Amino acid sequence: MMIKQKIKLRCLLQRPWIGGVLYLLFGLLWITTSDQLLSWLVTDTALLTRYQSYKGYFYVGLTAWLAWYLLKQKQYFAHSLDKSERIFVETFSHAAVGIAHLSLDGRFLRVNKMLCQMLGYSEAELTQLSFAQITFPADLADNLPMIQKLKSGEINHYEIEKRYVRKDQSILWARLSVAMIKSSVTSYFVAVIHDISAQKQVLQQLEQSELRFRTLLDNTPQIAVQGYHADGSTFYWNKASELTYGYSKEEALGSNLLDLIIPSYMQQHVADAMLEMATSGIAVPSEELVLRRKDGSLVPVFSGHAVVKLPGLEPQVFCIDVDLTESKKQAAALAFLSDFDAVTQLPNRQHFSQRVTEAIVSTKQQGGQCAVLLMDLDNFKDINDSFGHSAGDQLLMQVSQRLQRCCTTQHVLARLGGDEFGVLVQFVQSVNDVTEFAELLMQQLQQPCHLANGNEVITALSVGIALYPSHANSAEDLIRAADAAMYKVKSEGRNHIALYSDELTAQAKQRVLLETRLRNALKQDKLQCYYQPQIDIASGKIMGAEVLLRWHDAELGHIPPSVFIPLAESCGLIHHVGSWVLQQSCRQLKTWLDQGIAPFSLAINVSAHQFNKDQLLGLLEQVLIDTAVPAHLIELEVTESALMINEERVIAIMQQIKAMGIRLAIDDFGTGYSSLSYLKRLPLDALKIDRRFIEHIPQAHDDKQITSAIIALAHNMNLKVLAEGVETAEQLAFLTQQGCDYYQGYYFSKPIPANEFVALLQR
Repeated sequence: MMIKQKIKLRCLLQRPWIGGVLYLLFGLLWITTSDQLLSWLVTDTALLTRYQSYKGYFYVGLTAWLAWYLLKQKQYFAHSLDKSERIFVETFSHAAVGIAHLSLDGRFLRVNKMLCQMLGYSEAELTQLSFAQITFPADLADNLPMIQKLKSGEINHYEIEKRYVRKDQSILWARLSVAMIKSSVTSYFVAVIHDISAQKQVLQQLEQSELRFRTLLDNTPQIAVQGYHADGSTFYWNKASELTYGYSKEEALGSNLLDLIIPSYMQQHVADAMLEMATSGIAVPSEELVLRRKDGSLVPVFSGHAVVKLPGLEPQVFCIDVDLTESKKQAAALAFLSDFDAVTQLPNRQHFSQRVTEAIVSTKQQGGQCAVLLMDLDNFKDINDSFGHSAGDQLLMQVSQRLQRCCTTQHVLARLGGDEFGVLVQFVQSVNDVTEFAELLMQQLQQPCHLANGNEVITALSVGIALYPSHANSAEDLIRAADAAMYKVKSEGRNHIALYSDELTAQAKQRVLLETRLRNALKQDKLQCYYQPQIDIASGKIMGAEVLLRWHDAELGHIPPSVFIPLAESCGLIHHVGSWVLQQSCRQLKTWLDQGIAPFSLAINVSAHQFNKDQLLGLLEQVLIDTAVPAHLIELEVTESALMINEERVIAIMQQIKAMGIRLAIDDFGTGYSSLSYLKRLPLDALKIDRRFIEHIPQAHDDKQITSAIIALAHNMNLKVLAEGVETAEQLAFLTQQGCDYYQGYYFSKPIPANEFVALLQR
């Protein structure tokens, strides 16, 4: 309290009028009382005179001291004021932020160096401008009302973010703080300006990044993302979630995820997982789940999670779901192909052979007999050629339906390929029972079959029968025996039934004769390599060729590969044939390269039997050395049957072939093994879609779906896809639409000799 009083007193004494009043009072008091006081104290006149002189001296000295004291105080205050002004000026001028004094009409009165530097103007230039002249036009509407409130006294200061236009017309983002100074002399504004351009740029980048992220999530049709809190309340729901689960964003936001898509039996487990993730910040492992749509149907998804924990904010959990519905359908379609025929939906040869093996094992354990019937449609090729492949498929489906009428749970009906059907009779009491059953099957085809084009066709069956254990001891031998009996019927006029017997040796003799002529043809170089161009669909250019073997016998004429290749495999010549084809085709490719033909790939078929021999790797190495053909121009095509010999052995051989630089492809994909778990382990480069899936496109809807599934599967496995047997522009258009990479077929060129092929390349 005392200190405050002293300060007040000192401030009061520093006022000029106080000093003047005090001096006046003291002077009047001195003049009026000093003489009377001396007269009362001193009676001696001489002494009084002297003391009056002393009084004058004292008054002069006192006033001199007072004048000195006042001048010294003035000097002290002037010095202090000057120092304060210097500090203020230096602070104003060198502040790290922009500072300005503005008149009430908005003109700059004083500006510091930083503001000049920020705006790009000199001090003289700025003081000729008003703040409105350098404010971004769109921001004036926010600035002017605040100034009016300052003037009216509604507020004593305000702070906003705004944009300034620099001298070079670039934009400066700033945080502006403004206060109004009022005095009796003048009033003005004090503005403090912080440059926040860098922060705004970072914020803009973050906003753009978030926008890109949200746009990506919102518009990715295959990835459903939901955001929710620890209690399950949903705060994010993208477009894919709407498509996958059926709830709109408006329906989902704010609702509990458990109620939306989690089946009741999973809700407690999922609720615990939500809480655990939010608490620990660690996402649970990704897994495949079956969740619930709005309509109550179930949807398979592959579900993963991400947890976002920011300081001071509630944890956020994001669920990322990939709809597996289409993948499941594709996998199911491909899995179906491994065991069933695409046209008739019957078991295929692979599945049929397995069932025959199981029946033999069961029969051996329980005793008794089982039988295999092989049936071939008579004149099917003529019907197919006359009315087209679509009509042929219709006939096959009608035949399969009629044959199924005769089958019970004791029978397994299968389509083995082409126009060939098989029936396994798992329990046989007598041969007569089997022949009667075969006659019943034949009776089913006595009535005409009606095709969609209005035509009626009549076909018949040639049936061969073989029994276990009378005719064979293994599934392969039993099927072969039934096949021999069937060919006996076909050779004797068709539409009949034959039981396997030793009388079939005539056919064996024919096979021996054909085998001898094949051996001679191999020795005498009577075989010939033909080349069918493979076309890049995107560019329309030839990117390679498949080597196809042809045999024209001087006496027997043209012998199709479907006859002599199985013969070569069964008699052990396939290794010699395969070696000859590999050497001949690589020598031919080297000749073309030496002639300046642009490099292209050569696809060479390798038999399943060659994979079961140790010579294949050595043969490939030797051919590459002898011909000096670049390894990457060679592609070996392997049928799916090769994969069934010995999985681990085949994979090991393939990996060694791949290490040489040679490419690998699966030929006729979809007609054999088609094991996805096995396929993903193989070091493949390409899949070739079998012509049977192509020939009925675009009419056959099933073939289109299967082809699309194979293309999607291959691309997901980073494999190229080549379609075989393309014969029409419609087929090519469909393949182009589905993203198929390459094709070959009569639409571009049939297989042709080397001289014609090189001429085709040079066109």
